[in-house]
Amino acid sequence: MSPAAACLCVLCGLPAAGKSRLAGELRGRAQARGWRTLLVTYDELIPARDWQESEWKQHRRTVLMCLERFLHQTHELSDQTLTLSEADGVWLRFEQMRQRQSVSHTLVRSQPLVVVLDDNFYYQSMRYQIQRLARKHAVGFCQVFLRCPPHVCLQRNRCRSQPVPDEVLLQMCERMEPPNEIRNPWERQSLTLDGTDVVADGHVQKLMDLLASALENPLSPVQDESPQKEADRQICASSVLHQADQTCRRSVSQAVTSAREGQASPDVLKALAKELNELKTAFLQELKKDVLHRVSVFPEEPVDTEKLLMDVSAAFQRRSHQIVSKHQRNVTDG
Repeated sequence: MSPAAACLCVLCGLPAAGKSRLAGELRGRAQARGWRTLLVTYDELIPARDWQESEWKQHRRTVLMCLERFLHQTHELSDQTLTLSEADGVWLRFEQMRQRQSVSHTLVRSQPLVVVLDDNFYYQSMRYQIQRLARKHAVGFCQVFLRCPPHVCLQRNRCRSQPVPDEVLLQMCERMEPPNEIRNPWERQSLTLDGTDVVADGHVQKLMDLLASALENPLSPVQDESPQKEADRQICASSVLHQADQTCRRSVSQAVTSAREGQASPDVLKALAKELNELKTAFLQELKKDVLHRVSVFPEEPVDTEKLLMDVSAAFQRRSHQIVSKHQRNVTDG
């Protein structure tokens, strides 16, 4: 396959980890090499507000659609981008960002375009969406993870004009899923850099080499998926959910049996069983959404059922333990 005319480069890491500083350094080096650059800053496209989660996710989908439209190299829209309104706030900000950087829609191989995506991208699924987009358009893909201690990020963040709340930054830290090329083969084109101090010239050169490799090795286009593949994913999800349901049922039964052996009264046992079963129903509904999301976003990757069920069991036991402890306290106080 011939070199790509463009490359999508994901910068991920905690807020204030040094991504914007690295992006500025990267742009300078890339332009000196004859590459065009487009820096897509998510904080500018999705201004910080008290978004509902559904609204926030929709705005991120709109950013993907903006990239989709841009990569078409023409003003003719694909089916996916037909829903983009010219009046959409995210789209207008994307166009303003592109125009400020004097980047045209035309892609030419003699002047490769490096699109740098500056965001936290703490879930691997967020990054995988970008990789899928790169595959769809047969362009290059790579990602850079800025590793930085939380206390350093917190200190830097507090000095910003619009700091992220401490609790939000710490939540991102807990949720952060760094690139893992062993578990996720699609993350092979990745580089981890230390953002604690100024990134050394040698590390920036490694990043430039990574970009050059991504441009030289564009991804193969995604093939249309057959209805059978979709059916297989649904079967996989149903199997996982069935096993998870059995796991939760056993946990509920064990908790009630343990309470009975502890001489709990019939009323306490009835209330405990009712609350645990309500927890199980809500828990499985949450799990269903998560599993269906995984098999949809990561269609090529097999679900590690054993690990998933171990995680489900541990998570459900933590929640159910809180309920059991509450009833035990009530019995003691009574």
